[in-house]
Amino acid sequence: MSEPVKVLEMIASLNYGGSQAMIVNLCKAMDKNKVQCDFIVDHPELMGMKDIVESLGSKIYIMPTFKGTNLKEVKDAWDSFFTEHPEYQILHSHSRSYASIYLPIAKKHGLKTIIHSHNTSNGKGLTAMVKNLLQYPLRNRADYFIGCSKEAGEWLFGEKVVKGDRFYVLNNAIDTDRFTYDESVRNKYRKLFHLKDEKVFIQVGRMSEQKNYLFTLDVFSEYLKNDPDARLFLVGNGELRDQIDSKISELGLQNNVTVLEYRNDVNCLLQMADVFLMPSLFEGLSVAAVEAQASGIKCLLSDQCDRNVNITGLCEFLPLKKETWVNRMNEDVSLRLYTKEDIIKAGFDVDTTAKWLESFYRSII
Repeated sequence: MSEPVKVLEMIASLNYGGSQAMIVNLCKAMDKNKVQCDFIVDHPELMGMKDIVESLGSKIYIMPTFKGTNLKEVKDAWDSFFTEHPEYQILHSHSRSYASIYLPIAKKHGLKTIIHSHNTSNGKGLTAMVKNLLQYPLRNRADYFIGCSKEAGEWLFGEKVVKGDRFYVLNNAIDTDRFTYDESVRNKYRKLFHLKDEKVFIQVGRMSEQKNYLFTLDVFSEYLKNDPDARLFLVGNGELRDQIDSKISELGLQNNVTVLEYRNDVNCLLQMADVFLMPSLFEGLSVAAVEAQASGIKCLLSDQCDRNVNITGLCEFLPLKKETWVNRMNEDVSLRLYTKEDIIKAGFDVDTTAKWLESFYRSII
């Protein structure tokens, strides 16, 4: 038997998040005799999935964070790394902001390089402008290009690359068995959180400006006027956590809103809930929205989200107007569908996707 292909997954952090969970699940599902995945991060303070990754037998390497003023340090660190680790054959980067710096270094050391687009925007403001400038050269720096959708590819790489023969769409696959609705799980978790017949809304994701949590709180506060017993669960953490906590207090929502840290039982929380909310300011093909659909609940998303995420018919896309969201939430949007076969048929099951990625890795070397 030939040696496994050795792949480095550059993923910035190992915090709980959509792209992190997806790539870890893919690595878990691939045949270790054919592909061995290790990880590079540059945010070692965000390592929530460290134990999971190490349980797969994967190594984790730490690189310096690019701060804009330490270009030589970053280049030297990557160059030294590849000199010390000639065993790696592929670098698959899920981090884009400064990938144009380290991809040429990897190629110099003989690695095949892949850049992966997981989004369709950097947002607005100075930080977004800097990221846009840094990532533009990527279309000329990588050997292969992957997007979670065609739209995500066009945003990061341009139409010319997407129409070429080195671009591929890799669906944001999930472990459908974990998320498929199970009434016993729903009952267990509703009991755990002291819920009876209350309507439960849930939002999952990094607490950043992109995810628009403050809008969610404004909408939910208004919604409570017609349904004062309803509950909202916010699952995640991030730079806006303090603002979110302050907003909850300001609106007097302490008895109706529960904030949970990153956790590994999101599949159970989704089964406990009735409606999934995602009022993002921009969004690629969201893994969290695929997971919510797998649990069979109605998904209300902003009209800034990638429409390709609607693989079951459970997603509705709403403009970011408070009254529109309140009115829709006041309608009967609670339902529960069994969607496992729909998700597998659409190509979003992790086993199918892992087989494709395993074959792709082996084919390019």
